[in-house]
Amino acid sequence: MSIAHSPPENTAIFNAVNESAIGIDVHADLYVAVYQQCSFGAKNVVGHRKFTKGATKADIDELARWCVNLHPQVILMESTGVYWQALYEGLERAGFNQSNIAVVNARDVKNKKGSKTDLSDATHLAEVARRGDFTPSFVPEKAIRQLRCLFRSCCSLKNGKKRALNILHKQLTQVGCRASSVFSDIKGKIATKILEVLIAGISGSELLAAIIDIMENSRGRLKATPQKVYEALTADMDSMVWFSIRKHLDHIKFLDQQIAESEENLRQELQPYWHFVELLMTIPGIKENTAMGVICELGCDLSAFKSVRKFCKWIGLAPGNNESAGKRYSNRITHGNKYLRTLLVEVASGIGLMKQGFLHEVHQRFKERRGTKRANVAIANKLARIIYSIMKSGQPYEEQYKPVLKDHRLDRAVKAIDGLRTAGFTCDDIKVTDIDNGHSTVIFGANKKRKRSRKSP
Repeated sequence: MSIAHSPPENTAIFNAVNESAIGIDVHADLYVAVYQQCSFGAKNVVGHRKFTKGATKADIDELARWCVNLHPQVILMESTGVYWQALYEGLERAGFNQSNIAVVNARDVKNKKGSKTDLSDATHLAEVARRGDFTPSFVPEKAIRQLRCLFRSCCSLKNGKKRALNILHKQLTQVGCRASSVFSDIKGKIATKILEVLIAGISGSELLAAIIDIMENSRGRLKATPQKVYEALTADMDSMVWFSIRKHLDHIKFLDQQIAESEENLRQELQPYWHFVELLMTIPGIKENTAMGVICELGCDLSAFKSVRKFCKWIGLAPGNNESAGKRYSNRITHGNKYLRTLLVEVASGIGLMKQGFLHEVHQRFKERRGTKRANVAIANKLARIIYSIMKSGQPYEEQYKPVLKDHRLDRAVKAIDGLRTAGFTCDDIKVTDIDNGHSTVIFGANKKRKRSRKSP
């Protein structure tokens, strides 16, 4: 099959997958579409048409009708921000589906530099579509795409709250209030009540009495005494910055209300998928909000991912490949779905703070070998594999405990004792007994051949 813009005498032949295709260059206010058609075995393109329209709903419907009349085997467009979504839905209304609409990452189909125009970009996309030389992005069904939008909007509200809290903390410090020295979280229940009293303008003995009353009548507990809290919160009450502090506190309260309403709306919209939310909540560390976020980003159909490794790569939790001339360089994780990756890394961080469990022991083993951050990413990868298995099988998570941390630390002890020989030391035999099952392990001294034996008492 030929390159579309080549003259007949300089025709290039290549193996094509599709006889006809449409490439659409997507912009905020403009769509440029190019149609190409060529019979298998022919040396030139017999069909080459272009269509340029705006981005209103009427223009999208007209472009969709133009595509329907041409009967293309595949329609290819770049995932340019959110501009492609309205066009994608317009093509779906016209009768196209995921089998003949493909959205690709712009870096994978990038056109050559120097001769870049909207028409040449659309022509290049049409050629790539006919060759089948592209990897389509994962696009869930319309309901999941809308849920994804709601979830990401809720994430934006939470990020806005974090920014407002940071500003509030800085401004409190600016007026001489050292809240962070007595509160581990300035938005905790007790801290919020005390700070509201302070921001209301109460000071002196009235503030100390209010602090004592709040600490005595609250269920929580602070490490600092009421007197230390009062001394840390004593500030310059005449500063003009208090006006901004009050406004930021009101803004944080407003954001709390918006976040609560958004989460309740998500909970209602996710009722048809609630069975999968409950399945995900069987995984240690995954609570309701996290499970809802996973369903909003993924949906329930993972058939687009042919393997669990491709699923992890799409999220951005798979190690990358970077090798040249036989040398391996940094194999840091790839780019992917940042919202889902953030959720899983946060869950992995929480698993590291647990006291027991198989996933906690695996996290601790990675942490002792590679550090906390790499351990969080490794456990996030493991969580992604568990989620893939649960969504595919429809079965809840059942933890099967293995003493991975005991074996890891025993191996470290054996290697440490073996290393004494290199340093010029000798060591007597050491007997180690497992408290849980009573099995004994004898680690031979560094002056002898390394050997381990397990014996029951």
